[in-house]
Amino acid sequence: MFVALALLIGIASYLMWRAVWPSPPDLMDQCDDRRSTRDSIPIVVVGVLASDTLVRKPVPMHSDPKYPLQLRKLIVRVENVLRGAPIPETITVYYFTWAGGFDGPQPLGFWKVGGRRILWLRRDSGVLRTACDGWDYCTKFVGTGAHPHYTPDPRKPIDFALVDLLFTRGEGTVNENGFGTELDEVTDQVQGLQAYSIEKLRHLAQAEHGYIRSCACRTLWVYTVDHPIDPAIHRDADKALHEADCRCTTKPDGSEECQ
Repeated sequence: MFVALALLIGIASYLMWRAVWPSPPDLMDQCDDRRSTRDSIPIVVVGVLASDTLVRKPVPMHSDPKYPLQLRKLIVRVENVLRGAPIPETITVYYFTWAGGFDGPQPLGFWKVGGRRILWLRRDSGVLRTACDGWDYCTKFVGTGAHPHYTPDPRKPIDFALVDLLFTRGEGTVNENGFGTELDEVTDQVQGLQAYSIEKLRHLAQAEHGYIRSCACRTLWVYTVDHPIDPAIHRDADKALHEADCRCTTKPDGSEECQ
C-alpha cells in the first residue's frame, strides 16, 4: 500500500514538474530553407520581446551535423497582428541560431530584450517558431514606438503595413536613430510602393526634425536620382523635396547630406 501511494505521489510530482517545465518541442532547424517568401508566411505580428532564453545547446545542424546551433525561446507581448489572427496577447516563439562562430549577415538573436520587432512566424509541432533560422531575414526592428490602434488593410500586401509602421511616429519611447536609419532600409525592400512611400516621407520631412527629418529628406533625394525608376516617381520625389524644403548637398567624399 505504501509503495503504491509513493508511486502515485511520484507520478503526481512528475506531472506537476512537466507542467511547469515542459520538454522542448521536437523542432528541426531550417537554416538552409529559403523557400518561404514574405507573402507566403502565415503569421506576422508586431511585439515587444519580453525575454529570450536558451532552451538547448549544442544542437547539430541537420544539413551539417558538425556545425552547432542553439535552440532559444522568445516570450513576446503582441501589440499588432498583421496576419494570422487570432493570436494571444503573449506568445512563446522558438528559433535556432548559431552556437559557434559565424560569418555573414545579421543572425537571429541580435536584438535587445524590451525591443520591438515585426516577426514572421509559422506553427510547427504545436508551437510557434520564426519563419527562418540562423540568419535573420524574418524579423525586423521597429524604432517608431507602439501603434496600438493600427490595423492593416487585409486587401493589401504586407509591405504596405511595413511602410505604415516604420514611416509613422507611434506612441511611447521612440528610438530616434533606429527610426531614421530604417527609412533607407525599408525603402530598398518595398519594391513597387515608391509612390506610397514618398507621401509618407514627405510628411516625415515636414513634421519631424533633426536626424529623422534628415533621413527622410535623403531618402526622397535618392528617389530623384535612382535608376532605373519610373519617371513619375522621380517627379513625385522631387516635388516632395521642394514641398518639405529639403536641402541636400554633396559632401567632398561623395555622400549626400540633407537638412
